[in-house]
Amino acid sequence: PYLTMSTRNYPELHEWLKNPRNKAYWDNDKVEVRSSKLGGLGVFAKTSITPVEDDPESGLLLRISKDAILSGPNSYISNLLYDAHIDGIFALILAFLYEKAQVKNSPWYDYIHSINFHVGSTKDDKRLMLPAALWPDEDRILLQGTDAELMGVIDPQDIEEDYSICLQFAKDNANIVKPPYELTPDENGDKAENERKYRFFAAACFAVSSRAFVIDDFHQLALVPAADLFNHDARGKEDVHFVAIAHVCPFCGRCDECGHDEYGPPDSEAEEYEVVNNDDNKDGKDDEGDDKMDDGKSDDDDNDDEKMEDDDDDQHDIDSLYIEKLDKKLKNEMRKKDKERLEDKEEDESFDVPDGYNLDEILLDPDQCCDIVLQKKVKKGDELLNTYGDLSNAILISKYGFTVKSNPNDTVCLGRQIVELRDGTDGEIVKRLDWWSQTGFSLLKEYKKEKFDMQEDESAEEPDDENSVTADDDSWLLAISIAYPRDLSLDALCLGKLLAASDVEFQKLSASNNKQAFETFVGEKIDSKGKAFLSGICQKRLSSLEGLKSPVYSQFVKGQLHDWRKHMICNILKDEKSILEKTIKHLSA
Repeated sequence: PYLTMSTRNYPELHEWLKNPRNKAYWDNDKVEVRSSKLGGLGVFAKTSITPVEDDPESGLLLRISKDAILSGPNSYISNLLYDAHIDGIFALILAFLYEKAQVKNSPWYDYIHSINFHVGSTKDDKRLMLPAALWPDEDRILLQGTDAELMGVIDPQDIEEDYSICLQFAKDNANIVKPPYELTPDENGDKAENERKYRFFAAACFAVSSRAFVIDDFHQLALVPAADLFNHDARGKEDVHFVAIAHVCPFCGRCDECGHDEYGPPDSEAEEYEVVNNDDNKDGKDDEGDDKMDDGKSDDDDNDDEKMEDDDDDQHDIDSLYIEKLDKKLKNEMRKKDKERLEDKEEDESFDVPDGYNLDEILLDPDQCCDIVLQKKVKKGDELLNTYGDLSNAILISKYGFTVKSNPNDTVCLGRQIVELRDGTDGEIVKRLDWWSQTGFSLLKEYKKEKFDMQEDESAEEPDDENSVTADDDSWLLAISIAYPRDLSLDALCLGKLLAASDVEFQKLSASNNKQAFETFVGEKIDSKGKAFLSGICQKRLSSLEGLKSPVYSQFVKGQLHDWRKHMICNILKDEKSILEKTIKHLSA
């Protein structure tokens, strides 16, 4: 069940979406939110929908202004985050915690209040939805030997380090803004209360990480109200897609000309110099561009300019207040340009502006928004699914708190068994494994790149410098794996052939850097000896899954297990068991 992604109070979220000042569009005529068989809530088609191929607007289900998403730069502590050089997931977590502490004073109150931090409707501390690293020992021990353990899913060290970083931020800024409850442990206080604050912090982090979207170069990560209502698809169905312009100005978020590409960030010396020169040009010889800028200024802006000029006469250094006012002036001009551009777009359309709102509060510029767009035809009653990526159950349980039955993206790594083999055998096998880790692995990567047109990336399977791979680098071990349902990686097959080769064959292969000789080796079929070696490794990997021998797994097999955590763990155990057994059977055929 997709418990961590569940929303407990959709009506409040819906009210938030309907508020014009939140700059959001939600197509109530096409979709509805109700209970999903996957767990929690889901989004369903109210009618059959066929998007027009050349018209992305025809499939638009959600549009929300980037000004309305919950991100570090949009939060009320944005300046503190900037000064502390905190961005990415830490900025989002801190923004969320501080906005949550504002309760109804936060513009995201209804959205935050709709998020469920507990399993079920009861707010019982024992039912907090926590990352697997903080699950009870009796649950975590069931994951020993799995890929989840290998990835560090049950190790709380990362959470503890994250907490320390956030605590330091709260401490450094305590005189400016009151820290949220989660970030107020008392060293001399009650240990149980401190532990409660830590667990609430971890639950908030989990809620944030399971909902975060990659937005652009400015916001980086953010929470997008309603976009997180769409459940995950792991089987290539993907009905909807999240869309946002990613390459924007990293200093202001604009996707058009803003000046920062030329003059640098708002507080840079280059921009300060440029704006100061413009302000000094007040002798009646302003060019046409300055006249246009002055036409759009309010009385408050004029007063600000006069005050800034007086300040400039009194001091040569530009202080932070002066820069803040210059930045405000730039933003006012940007808003004016936005309004003019949007009014031009709507000049031929009839548009009713609700009482109490301005036109620029209502209109949504697609370039400055995040969209959820329908990708294909759907029928009435279909649940509309998004995809969070081709993620294995080990990653899903770590980041999102759910698993998928018979996940087609699951893998089983054999690296730990290779390490055990190296540590417990004679020198000849160690010699071959050392050669593979230092030379063969790099040669195979080059082979795959050329033969399969593989694009190099910074994945776990590829070290930063492929010419300096050593036996201490785990990349080659992670590449020895099996993909669902029983597909041995090319690395695993090559290692099987290498360890089954005769001394003469190994000497010939290792003594030469002949590219053709290596390609011949890779292309050869694995013989029975190599298959037997890999089969033995798979048997050892299967026997390492202690959870399969537990009474919990027996209950799961009988359909008598109802604990949500243990059910997810057993899904992982079952899928890894299936992959290994099918591989062993295939190797024995």
